[in-house]
Amino acid sequence: MNQRDKPLPMTVLSGFLGAGKTTLVNHLLRHSAGQKIMVLVNDFGELPIDQDLIEAENGDVITLANGCACCSMGGDLYKAFSTALDFTPPPDQLLIEASGVAEPKRIANFAKAEPDLTLNGIVTVIDALNFEEMQSDPRVSDVIKAQISAAHLLLVNKIDRASERQRAEVEAKVREINATAPLVAIANGALASEIFFGPKITPDELPMIDAAHLSHEMQFDRWSYRTEEKIDAEMLRNMLRSLPPSVLRLKGIFCRTDKPGVWTVHKVGSHVDIGPVSRAFNPADTSEFVAIGMQNTNLSQFLDKAFSNLK
Repeated sequence: MNQRDKPLPMTVLSGFLGAGKTTLVNHLLRHSAGQKIMVLVNDFGELPIDQDLIEAENGDVITLANGCACCSMGGDLYKAFSTALDFTPPPDQLLIEASGVAEPKRIANFAKAEPDLTLNGIVTVIDALNFEEMQSDPRVSDVIKAQISAAHLLLVNKIDRASERQRAEVEAKVREINATAPLVAIANGALASEIFFGPKITPDELPMIDAAHLSHEMQFDRWSYRTEEKIDAEMLRNMLRSLPPSVLRLKGIFCRTDKPGVWTVHKVGSHVDIGPVSRAFNPADTSEFVAIGMQNTNLSQFLDKAFSNLK
């Protein structure tokens, strides 16, 4: 595999059969917010791509007109990884659409073993209409619980067709299985890519979230923060792990107190990843962070205080 300047973020999409993963993937491909997404699927037949997006089909790879692509994993996940990492133009995000009965943790472990990949999180879709019935079925309940408990971000789908009582009961039961992951209610698989993948931030750009690409704009708040002071990485990690589920995603680049160079951090749920950036340290570098959270949770005030305590 080719060595990249920085690891390719890998997100595992999980959810039982019929939860709405395919609809969500197609929405992300259509509204990629300028990011090039590579989707790995078991079989193209399991993920019908909107025909107006397809530019070309070549063997196991479908190229889309917006720079995104889909690749069939077949039976060899490592071969599919190699295809994704060698793909031109290189993708910004790798999305693995797991089968409806797969355990996402096992797939996510591949990112830990491959130096050119970094885990961006496990996202699990839950069917608001049929969750209670499926959870009570002993043949599938363990699989569903494993998918929910492994998630760093939970999406309760089909809320437009569920009653308020259904929605409240589903969310309560999901919280019994996973109490720490952010939970977002969606309809028709519509979710902004900035929430699914996290806001885009690179060493050469200021933190930015394009409000035009946020679905259900009134549901979310955005926050950004900049400081010229260096940051203690372990204090940062511990602080991020203590944040409430209302903070959906957080990313940043920062200068450490104990090591040279520039470092990245991203958080979703309980998952916090800190790693180096492959470029020389510039004394003028500042630490910059950006986050998305649920509205009406005092996101800016809360995060401003949390980050000021790092000094």
